Amino acid sequence: MKVVFNKAALLGIVIAAACSNRAPSAPAPAPPPIISVSARDDRFVVREHMLAAVEMQLSGEPFATAMGRQLTHYSRDWLPPDIYFDDSASSDGPVVDPAGFSSAVESYEYSKQPMNNLAFESGAGVSLVYGPLLNPTGDPDAGCSALRQWVQRLGAAAYSPNHPYFSTAASAANPLGWPGIWPTLEPFTSFDPTIPVTDSVSESCSITSDDDPGATGALMSDDYECDATALHLSDRATQLESAISPGSSGWAGWKSALWIMNYLQVMHDVDELALTQVNASDLVKVGMTGNRVLATSDPNAAEGTYLGSSDIEGFQAGMMINALDNEAQDWLFSRTTTDGSSLGGFADLKSALAYDDASPLRWFPGKVGVHEADQTCSVAPGVTATFPKPTAFSVVDGGSHLIDLAGLLGTYASLYALTDTANAQVGGSQPVLVYFDGDPFPVQNQVADGSSTLHDRALAMLRVALVDLHRMHVDPASGVPVDDVSMTGGSPVRGTTLQSTTAAYALLALRTARRTLTDQLTLYLNTKPDTACAATPLDVPAAVKGQTVTELLNGDINALADLFFGKLTDATGRAWPGWDVSKRAVTSDDDLLDAHTAAVRGLLLAYLSTGDTKYRERALAVFERVESTFWDPRARIYRPTANDGSSTVTYTPMRFALVQAMLRDTYELVAAVDGRTSLASLILERVARVNKLVLNGWDDRNGDGKVDYPRECAFQPIEHASDPGGGVSRGGLQMAERTLSGETGSVTDLFDAGPRVAAKDREHDCVPEISAAHLPSALADSITFQIESEP
Repeated sequence: MKVVFNKAALLGIVIAAACSNRAPSAPAPAPPPIISVSARDDRFVVREHMLAAVEMQLSGEPFATAMGRQLTHYSRDWLPPDIYFDDSASSDGPVVDPAGFSSAVESYEYSKQPMNNLAFESGAGVSLVYGPLLNPTGDPDAGCSALRQWVQRLGAAAYSPNHPYFSTAASAANPLGWPGIWPTLEPFTSFDPTIPVTDSVSESCSITSDDDPGATGALMSDDYECDATALHLSDRATQLESAISPGSSGWAGWKSALWIMNYLQVMHDVDELALTQVNASDLVKVGMTGNRVLATSDPNAAEGTYLGSSDIEGFQAGMMINALDNEAQDWLFSRTTTDGSSLGGFADLKSALAYDDASPLRWFPGKVGVHEADQTCSVAPGVTATFPKPTAFSVVDGGSHLIDLAGLLGTYASLYALTDTANAQVGGSQPVLVYFDGDPFPVQNQVADGSSTLHDRALAMLRVALVDLHRMHVDPASGVPVDDVSMTGGSPVRGTTLQSTTAAYALLALRTARRTLTDQLTLYLNTKPDTACAATPLDVPAAVKGQTVTELLNGDINALADLFFGKLTDATGRAWPGWDVSKRAVTSDDDLLDAHTAAVRGLLLAYLSTGDTKYRERALAVFERVESTFWDPRARIYRPTANDGSSTVTYTPMRFALVQAMLRDTYELVAAVDGRTSLASLILERVARVNKLVLNGWDDRNGDGKVDYPRECAFQPIEHASDPGGGVSRGGLQMAERTLSGETGSVTDLFDAGPRVAAKDREHDCVPEISAAHLPSALADSITFQIESEP
């Protein structure tokens, strides 16, 4: 909601600094160090990026809500940014709120846009044209025709043709229905993300916020928001690592699944009003072209009810469901291995659902190379398109990796919840049921009988991943899984070590799987301990050594919980980087930030999984040690090693994700629950600083909550030969941004606000607009900050 206040008054907002009485002779405090960026690796590494994006979504709107913020009180297009329009009875009016804004708007949207880049825009993956369910024969013309039919079918069901940039007529510029859309089956593992995007507004493109679709004036946007053509990789063939992996597919899929669940919380009418309920007899009509279904959940609803939270999001959700369903089919039947060198698959879905330790060992290899050939196909009579065709797949890494299996478990646990009608909040809700009532997706019969449905494919993926986790990764003596299984002499050989970071995300995945199989999974993981797990739909037949899937899940979760408490941390809050099952000892005595943040994440997951408060108490001890040992009070940054005095600090997507998760979970599960106001205030200070410095590259040196642009931007402007004098700040770990986080590309935000003036960093928040950066709204693979004293 756009809240109108006097902008001149807002420009005068300051944060008052508390002062204390000092003797006149007291020395002035040393000025804070200057933080700049000395290096950044811009490569898009999918597995690590999407893992961070999962955490960033959880640290987005849901975290801001936990802070007590009203999401409608933020305006992403308002200048200056970071304003919270507080209208509570105790408020004096708008305030600068970096912690809330960086969570509710920036972290949330920064997590979403790279997902869209992978799924629909960049072309950095195997094309959905060759999805095995969409195109069983692999014929390019059949696949292109089928893909266009799906785009049109899902677009109509979500009312997307209501938008001027969605076309029902095929053309060379718009062969599928949405200009430039490049639907992806499986993302490649990494790529150079450079894109040729420009700041053109020739198409008069405008979009509305995903939080209040259709409710406010449309924002003026650059053409790429309505036509994804300019978001394709500049030179695709040279920019790609042409390989897929279960880790890249898994973590990108988990990220997509979270947004699908988000988009399917509601339906919408022709005016994009959010709706939750229609008469049961009208369910089958929802999404039909020209339907006159009138929702019962809102007296203001208009006739005509359609799929998803908005015209475009309802369409995107359907496209992502379709892609992930095809992906499951591809991995199960074409991309497994029995020897670490050749590829094959299960004979049928029933075999996958019955996979156990008596079956021949079959697993998802760590990396599969993809060879492609240029391919033009017929989309419609007289209209062609080009989607490269995969011509060969080969095993590059025949081993198995626990972090990859965690991603697959998270993806298909989340998707299974969509098909599970016993889950009243997800699969049993009307906004989800209308997707699975036969149009556009088949009815899910709720029985794991090998039917060609997402329900059964999701269960099969869960079954195979869980059984392989035990057969390949779990050390039989300790019950602890290890990170990696490698191929030696043609046979898989189990490693001996487990990193604390991997342990935390394995525990997250296992808890997610257990919750979904017991009808408890909701959109965002809850803040109350789970109920007991007694049975799951995968318990027959038994899985490994006579144990059921329920017994395996309970045992694995307990083993990891005990590992974090008894081996990877102690009562002082000290945490260790990993565990060696062969030596029964920690992997090293290194005192590392990542080990501590992973321990907080793992211990609080252990508390939620078991209800035992000892894990919560230990997590607080570890958090307190992080504060005393890793926080640099002068530079105001968490350092990677204990008491580190070096002049550089490097952050990766994983490191940032773990810090974010530690702060969020400690706030929600300790500070907020116990009423620890001082701890809550400290955490919000850290959230604001970490998000703004590491993500945006803004070093708020004077602490006034406003960007002194460009002086306080850590990654200073550079000039390009094509644009002399036109340098622009370059963000932080976040390389660029788009409209939904406030960067419209123009100084004015509405078409009727006068002549258009292009802006490279409209809000002066240190993160450039994507056409200035020629990079997507996405994370770099690493960033190194230089910390120097004031000259």
